[in-house]
Amino acid sequence: MPFPSDHALQLLARARDNGRLGHAYLITGPREARHEDFAARFLDLVTATPQRTLEGWEGQGAIVLRPQSKSRRITIGDDGDDPGTIRFLEKMIRRTAAPNGWKLGIIVDAERMNVQAQNAFLKTLEEPPPRTLLLLLTTQPEQLLPTIQSRVIEIGLMPPPGVRIFTPHEQKLLVVLEKLAARAAGTLSGALALKADFESILEELHDDLKKQHEADFERETEHYGKTTDGSWLKQREEQVEAAIEADYIQQRSALMDLLLSWFGDVARQQAGAEHLDLPKHQNATASLAAKWDAADVAKRIRILRQLESHLHTNVNEGLALEVCFIQAFA
Repeated sequence: MPFPSDHALQLLARARDNGRLGHAYLITGPREARHEDFAARFLDLVTATPQRTLEGWEGQGAIVLRPQSKSRRITIGDDGDDPGTIRFLEKMIRRTAAPNGWKLGIIVDAERMNVQAQNAFLKTLEEPPPRTLLLLLTTQPEQLLPTIQSRVIEIGLMPPPGVRIFTPHEQKLLVVLEKLAARAAGTLSGALALKADFESILEELHDDLKKQHEADFERETEHYGKTTDGSWLKQREEQVEAAIEADYIQQRSALMDLLLSWFGDVARQQAGAEHLDLPKHQNATASLAAKWDAADVAKRIRILRQLESHLHTNVNEGLALEVCFIQAFA
């Protein structure tokens, strides 16, 4: 169950006071929940030494790992002198101490650890030094190995009301939707044009993810290829393919959520509701609310929800999109 940040901190303070504070926590929730701000406040609470930011805590001995390079990955590293890697964290967390003797390790965007890094991190997770606190921050906990998920306490966070941050692909979808009011409504050509725009965003998303993962795989092949047998290469190829599809499905779901939020706001505008999911786009959704009748909006939302459900099956994506957009917008 997700909690507002303040309430989650109250629960952690109670656990601390009762001597039940764990040594490893998985901080989850959408980007808007501001995981890094929460993590800094968590460290302030546990150590009774306010620093307020993770950057401040780095200056006080905390080990903070973030995705490195253009590929935005966290790797196992060559040895303990390789900064920003799991090997570095393993070495430094045993040698450094934050205020009051705490040993603090924070992994930002923990889903960006590759498989080797995650497996290596298990050793520290299972056998931490005394007075260790490990925080893993992620919007995609399903990308972590089950062996990691089973060894941490998950804290789900809710974002503050009215706050939302969009990925580049979500921003492109918002541009498409902003232009929707100017298009011909109720025509086959208009429906197919909207479908083509949405499909183009999905194709670009998949291509970007493929390039990202394959670049990581190429680096791993250069590093490990000469010291392992062919079975490792085949296994990693399969893992990379699975990771691409898993990331794609997760981000496609986020795009579908955004699409439903948009049309939900159209319906809310028609009903005179005060709350909107996308308040910065209220003029565009108000325009559509005035242009369409409530029955049409309800129908479109119902069909989009059916599409969302179908996309979680083995349905052909292109065919499902075409049928849905024709039914909803033609």
